[in-house]
Amino acid sequence: MNHILYEASFHFHGMNLIPVFMLIWIILFPSIVDRVNRCLNLKYSVRRLSFNKAIIRLLFVFVSVILVIIIIFEIDMTKKTVGAYKRGDYQIVEGYVENFHPMPYSGHSQESFEINGVLFSYSDFINQQGYHKAKSHGGVITGDGQHLKIGYVYYGDTYGNIIVYIEELP
Repeated sequence: MNHILYEASFHFHGMNLIPVFMLIWIILFPSIVDRVNRCLNLKYSVRRLSFNKAIIRLLFVFVSVILVIIIIFEIDMTKKTVGAYKRGDYQIVEGYVENFHPMPYSGHSQESFEINGVLFSYSDFINQQGYHKAKSHGGVITGDGQHLKIGYVYYGDTYGNIIVYIEELP
């Protein structure tokens, strides 16, 4: 009997905390500026104060733009991977794991393998949707010879084939 090892779903993982912290920064920004202004008024001239206010405003704009870019990227990746899986719009490869290269526990490389010439590469330390849990951290892909059926979505050259479904075959 076949055994499903992984199915894609939206999940909130560590790197998703970056936009949360940035959003907190934006919410707290007015009170930070107020405190900085009070400190600067006591120590610096009006010219210096204007310059510091401009720097703070630039920092706010920079953080806001980065936040928007990260959120757009997360939505796009989720829609193109998890959304594709939910719609049934993904490719399937079935066969035996070959050329398995495990990721060391400490990271510093990606885990990779092939099934029938289709390459998969992932890491616990890269922000992405889809399967990315290395064997060294309890992943379900354990080595050469494992008989699997994998559903995947291609997400550009940077991420390649993102795994959205893993089924272990007898």
